[in-house]
Amino acid sequence: MKHLLVVGHPGVGKTTLIKRLVQALRDRAIDGFVTEELCEEGQRVGFWLSPLDGRQVLLAHRRLESGQRVGPYRVNVSVLDDVAVPVIRRAVQHAFVLFLDELGKMELCSPAFQQAVRDAFDRGPSVVATAGVAPVPFLDALKRRRDVELIPLTAANRGAVEEELTARLQALCAEDEAVRALQRQADRISEMIVSEDASPIDIEIQQAALREAIAKSFPDKQALYQLLFESRFRRLWQQFRHQ
Repeated sequence: MKHLLVVGHPGVGKTTLIKRLVQALRDRAIDGFVTEELCEEGQRVGFWLSPLDGRQVLLAHRRLESGQRVGPYRVNVSVLDDVAVPVIRRAVQHAFVLFLDELGKMELCSPAFQQAVRDAFDRGPSVVATAGVAPVPFLDALKRRRDVELIPLTAANRGAVEEELTARLQALCAEDEAVRALQRQADRISEMIVSEDASPIDIEIQQAALREAIAKSFPDKQALYQLLFESRFRRLWQQFRHQ
């Protein structure tokens, strides 16, 4: 799948996951931003928008006197228009992976931001985004896309998800042609699952071929198939074939 959408409840660790993935790919062509809590005296009072280029700008605060209200906060929409949107447009041109943490009600206050996100999903690099579980029309449309893999994040699975996504994204950005060839082979299997046209036996044949190719290219890494692809194929099967 081209894009990954990590979904989970507030506080489950979505931003922490994105930060760790960014750190693992720090030497690769990545771009995007994280949304971090602003706390005062142990209480959350707002949010920073932090592009990966090192800036940190105030996205929302309880005591802002203007801006669109979302819950107890007012949102500085100009930050989305003047900072987040250019970051997304830059990534569309130059990045392998675009990180968007997170796509929520605050970020969606800006129509320009929404359009930039659509453009990135339509014609940009691979997007790794986070979102909540509550129904939001814009996010619901992204979740229905056939090039988006939904990855539920919970307290129980976040360690395994981090390990899997780190390996997958490193393979995506790898310069080694053998790794990239395996990635392309896995992408074709994913497309077969999503299309619903291929029969289960044809998919199993291709999965067996991928396991054989991994064993041949990396005989000392027998767990590579399980780590990189097994969870991915299982989630896609549940997402697109068990509806």
